[in-house]
Amino acid sequence: MSQTSTDSPMTITSISTVKERVMVVSYLPRMCLQYSSPLQPSSDEEDIERQSPPLEVSDGETDGVDPGPGIMHSETGSKKKIRLYQFLLDLLRSGDMKDSIWWVDKEKGTFQFSSKHKEALAHRWGIQKGNRKKMTYQKMARALRNYGKTGEVKKVKKKLTYQFSGEVMGRGVTDRKLYPH
Repeated sequence: MSQTSTDSPMTITSISTVKERVMVVSYLPRMCLQYSSPLQPSSDEEDIERQSPPLEVSDGETDGVDPGPGIMHSETGSKKKIRLYQFLLDLLRSGDMKDSIWWVDKEKGTFQFSSKHKEALAHRWGIQKGNRKKMTYQKMARALRNYGKTGEVKKVKKKLTYQFSGEVMGRGVTDRKLYPH
């Protein structure tokens, strides 16, 4: 049995036997779009019109208001990515969320997370960053460990305790020691 419609862009063919049923769908050539090879750029306007825009993949819900992952709007309206260590430093300096994070030794740049409230702080970081999925302390701690490789933050032996580098703290520790006033 075969069905063909002149108005439809496809032909549907159904082949049946006693034990199996197979449906074959074939597309008419007039519906196929030809794309130019990336090695051979085309200046033809028709080719540009036929190409689809790049797809954006979403892995969760969005309310349509989020500026995007890791993007923060300032008062002037410009977009700026915020990094985790800067977010934590701002919280510590402002005293906000002091039940979740506090200074152990402010001069050395050492800080500690609360074992009871670390998830609340991680959740707030996820919101600040614009994540669609829930941020957990484990994910946030992984990012902190990665800072150890680049030098901004390092893990201290004490549980849930980290230390900012002198550069992040904005104090030239080596400069003070080398050039005392």
